[in-house]
Order: sequence, then structure tokens, then C-alpha cells
Amino acid sequence: MKTLSKTKPKGQQHGTMKKIKKKNRLLEAKALASRTENKRLNSENRKIRTAKELELAKIGRVKILDFIKGMLIIDIEGKTEKRALLYSKKHTTKDNFKFKFPTFEIKLYGENYKISTLENFLELEEQLLWKIEELF
Repeated sequence: MKTLSKTKPKGQQHGTMKKIKKKNRLLEAKALASRTENKRLNSENRKIRTAKELELAKIGRVKILDFIKGMLIIDIEGKTEKRALLYSKKHTTKDNFKFKFPTFEIKLYGENYKISTLENFLELEEQLLWKIEELF
């Protein structure tokens, strides 16, 4: 003889309860997958950020020495090198030159970086402005 429980739902109510439990299990699995994916994405973003910070620190150690004959003289890890300034010749005029000067770029380690990120840019800014102004 089969015993019937007085507390468990029977018939249609039992089917409804099973569907609700299944729906809750699926929602929990989906939430877990979402959390796992977010953790993975955050980890990747953290790696990218640390790589960029290390790169900017490396760029920050490059020193500006002088500006001679249209070339910027810089010190990269103990070596003195010449680099050309990269800027938009169309949009840079004698009038707006002083405002656009910090956005001028040079090529370092295969990429273009603003000269305002270099080590002693603020100290030499006035001197460089005066020397570069002759180009315009």
C-alpha cells in the first residue's frame, strides 16, 4: 500500500511546484555563469590596465634633452636619440601653436606618445616652445 503525505502537493500542484523549482535552478545556473564571466572579464581588464601602467611608466622615464634643427633630442635608457615631432600641420598655426604644443607626439617603442608624458616636459616647456616657434 502506498502512503500519501499530507504536506506534499499532489496532482497539478505537484507539476507546478516542479516547474518553479526547475526555473529557480536554471536562474541560479545562469547567475553563476554570469558571475564567472564577469570575473573573467575583470581579470582580463586588470591585466590590460597593469600592462598600460607599466608602459606609461616606461615612457615617463624618457627625458627630453633639447630641440635642435627640427629634431627632439631625447634620452632613452641612457642612449641619446633624435626623434621628429608628429603633429597636424593643417590644424597647427602660429596662433594656436602654444595650446596644441602638449599634444605633439613622438614615436617611442613602436607607438606614438604625447610629449607631455615625458619626464622633464614641464621644466623645458618654455624653452621648447621658444625653439619650436621658429618652425612656424
